[in-house]
Amino acid sequence: MEEYGRTTVATWSAFTGRKIVVVVNPEEVDYFKTELGSRYSVLPFGAGSLQHMAAIRSREDALNYRRGDYRWQAARFSWKVFAMEEAFISFPQEQVVTWLDADSLLKDGFDSWLSQVFSAEHAVSFLGRAHKQLHAETGLIDFRGAEGLRLFNRVLDIYKSLEIFDFNEWTDSYVYTSVFQFNKHCFDICKHRGVRSSNPIYEIDRGRHLIHLKGMRKNSSSMLLDDLRVLLRR
Repeated sequence: MEEYGRTTVATWSAFTGRKIVVVVNPEEVDYFKTELGSRYSVLPFGAGSLQHMAAIRSREDALNYRRGDYRWQAARFSWKVFAMEEAFISFPQEQVVTWLDADSLLKDGFDSWLSQVFSAEHAVSFLGRAHKQLHAETGLIDFRGAEGLRLFNRVLDIYKSLEIFDFNEWTDSYVYTSVFQFNKHCFDICKHRGVRSSNPIYEIDRGRHLIHLKGMRKNSSSMLLDDLRVLLRR
């Protein structure tokens, strides 16, 4: 886990009553168990996950396509998908599983806000982006029941089978959006609840209950020059 994640995740237990599961590299498990305490379940990436991530990295290196452009960096974002798999495997009895990126800061009312914006009638609630139709925000996704797990497993299979390299782009955002966007079991909280995700001024839902740190903000809590540029354009 990156350094910024170590400081943000440690604050989550003060703002949510939900079970918190953190997935880290095997050598980091003992450290995080000690640092985070009993409110957190700390899981390692299993051997299978590590092998799949290595295979993705190897294929990406071999293709050597548009190196440096994040849209074709499959390995860079693949850990999110395999971290989710570890959580599903370890807690099969859970009917509701919510993914939250580690570079997130929670605020008072977070749990109540989630219950208001997520749909209990849909298998997946996700945050689409009105200004980026093909790139949903993958920092906040809610999965429910057997259908939610099935949809997640579809994404997982795209990574495990290396089918991801047949896609027009290889980011997790593009893959998730391809699976969710037109599926009747999926609920876009941007479209139906008016929740926004815009970097960097509005973050998620204008930063009312959740701040998703983006870019340089991961290492700075102060307003950046980019913030001012966005503000002046609005």
